[in-house]
Amino acid sequence: MKIVLVSIDDLELLNSLRGGNKAALDSIYTRYFNSLFQYGMRMLQDEDAVHDCMQDLFVNLWVKRNKLPDINNLRNYLISSLRNGINNFRLSEKKHESVQLNGEDHFDLKFTVESELIKKEEHNEKAVKLSVAMNKLTARQKEIIYLRYFEEMDYSEIAGVMDMTIKGTYKLSARALESLRLIMGVDKALVLAMLLSLKN
Repeated sequence: MKIVLVSIDDLELLNSLRGGNKAALDSIYTRYFNSLFQYGMRMLQDEDAVHDCMQDLFVNLWVKRNKLPDINNLRNYLISSLRNGINNFRLSEKKHESVQLNGEDHFDLKFTVESELIKKEEHNEKAVKLSVAMNKLTARQKEIIYLRYFEEMDYSEIAGVMDMTIKGTYKLSARALESLRLIMGVDKALVLAMLLSLKN
């Protein structure tokens, strides 16, 4: 299993944050803003709500700086915290509508022809086909594809963010890839090649 330790820079920032250095909080915000915002937008598709949830995350990070747990990967900790915050936000919104959430309808990643995938593939026909296929996946399948191929997390990191076992993430990823293969009617190797091309 791959073990990812917090970088020296992140460790220094965390130690400074715990010591009450607001500049460290600003640095963490600047460093991880794009990653957090992109992830949040794929959950909510509402810029104001995402900014509010991110603000709450960093306010809590500051207020609870002396009680922070041991953090092995700062980016993953922040994404996981944002995910929890957004889920709480959506729960509060649903309560106003008297609607109960279930495990599948509270997360919705939108893949469109305007996504980074399509931009990188220059509107390639295969990329459009992949985008359409992704929109047919379940919410959790979309999420694991996003974390694995857009955020480039390994399975142990994904397990932490999605609150699953590592074995469960392997199974979910395999089902998502198989679903993409069946929807697109292509070989699994081609699906993987297209997804892996996002890293380049």
